[in-house]
This record gives sequence, C-alpha cells and structure tokens, in this order.
Amino acid sequence: MGTSIARRYVVLGPIGHGGLSVVYEAVDTFAGRKVAVKIPAHQFLTNPAAHARMRNEAVIAERLRSPSVPRIYDHGDTLLPTGVTAPYVAMELLSGAVLAGRLSGSALPWREAVNVAATAADVLAVAHRHGIVHRDLTPTNIMLTDGGPKIIDFGEAARIGVPDAGWSDLARALPNRRHSSGQNPSDDVYSLGVLLYQMLTGRSPYGTNDPADDLAAARLHRVAPTPVLLVPGMPRDLAEITRLFMAKRPEHRPTSRTAALRLWSLLIPTPVPAPAPLVPAPAWRS
Repeated sequence: MGTSIARRYVVLGPIGHGGLSVVYEAVDTFAGRKVAVKIPAHQFLTNPAAHARMRNEAVIAERLRSPSVPRIYDHGDTLLPTGVTAPYVAMELLSGAVLAGRLSGSALPWREAVNVAATAADVLAVAHRHGIVHRDLTPTNIMLTDGGPKIIDFGEAARIGVPDAGWSDLARALPNRRHSSGQNPSDDVYSLGVLLYQMLTGRSPYGTNDPADDLAAARLHRVAPTPVLLVPGMPRDLAEITRLFMAKRPEHRPTSRTAALRLWSLLIPTPVPAPAPLVPAPAWRS
C-alpha cells in the first residue's frame, strides 16, 4: 500500500489475480482518478515470456476498443520497488461481480445468460476480425458490471493460426494449461458454447468444478453433451444454438459474428403484425 508504479500510480491494494499477473487498485496522480494496475505475479517478475505476454495483452485490448473490454489508459515498463524492471498495464477500474461467483451452485436466468454470451460473442467477433483468438473464455474472465458484461482478461490471446512461441515454458508453471501449435477462431466459439452451457445449467458439461479444467477439455476437443434444458419460457432454439457452438467438427460451428447475431435475436421480441384495418362495407343500394 502506498507503493508507486511508473511514478504515477499509487497502489491502494490488490483486487484480483490471474495465472500470470496481479491486479491492484491504484490512484492515477496525473489524471486524478482510480484505476486498475496489472503487473506480473511474483513468480513471473523476471520471466521474459510472461513479460512479453503482458505487453501483448495490453496492445490487443487497446486495439479492440470495445465497450465490453476494460479501457486501457497506459502501459509500459517500470522499475518496481524490488529493483526489477517489469511491464505494467493501467486500465479502467471496474466494479461488479465476477461471473464465476454468480455461477457458484446456481444457474442464471436464460435471458441474462444469453445477454452475457451475446456480449462475449460480440467481443470475439471484433477480436477475430483483427486476427486474434481469445483462448481463455471462462467465467473467471467475465465481470458483470452495471454497464453490462466485460471481458476482463486477454492474457492468453494469440494471433490466428500462429504457433504460440514461449507458451510451453509458461504452461509448465501453470496448472491445466497446454501448449497449442496453432490458434483457430472456432475454438473460441466452442468455449462460448461451454460458457453458455454453464450459465444455463449451473454446472460444467464435463462434470468438473474448475474453469481451467473445462478450458483444457475444450482445447483437447472433448465433446460436451447437448444440454437438456428445462427452463420455463426459454426459447427452443437456445438448446440447438448451444449444441452448434460445441459441435465436434470446427467447420460445423458458426462464426463468432453469426453466433452473436443468433444470440441477440433471442432477446429481440418478434414483432406481431398489426391487424388489417377494418374497411366499412359499402352501403347497400336498392
């Protein structure tokens, strides 16, 4: 507490952590506002691959410019109090609940689940258009805020079809992570299906309790079962959409853009045609 980062951000305390990093609430003394500042976790403070990944995440999130991704204010390298030079990212400070907490032992109302999934699909569509795959779409990386769902972590994002150099070294230090030789947007759509299943049923399609296990199963292309959803008022199409997202063959899954359109269409009421105006019968003439 009180530590300064980049001679600008005064740290107030930790508010979250991921596999590679720690996030702190801080005060931006230049702009006079509270922000979130991310730096590498202690065990990765001197790891070049982890540093490269953090820098990559900042550039990707900045490039997307999506309202459903925290805004990046500043990023660079700084000399930490430990004497180590490491990357930092200053971003929008969010308030709300992490989706994983909401799903602890219960499902979401189907409309809320579809809204979260549709928002995530929008972000994936923007990322895929920029040649980026997310690779880590889980309930721990989505925050529910007053302004809507936010995708809060792009730490594992990579270029489409490009081998993930340096990831195998990091994967050995993180549980349930596996190196991938190439990245495909359809993998993100599969993960979206797993996420939607979890939100609608309150449980994993793989019978696990760890989002990392679900993600590992998705990366190994383990086929999740089609959910049997008995939710009052839920559209019949929703179970079919979820099944399509988790199709065994990647070419059978929709694109992220199509996925977003299919999901948003479930939340838009079908207009009821207005009745035709009554035309008075012509007067009878004898």
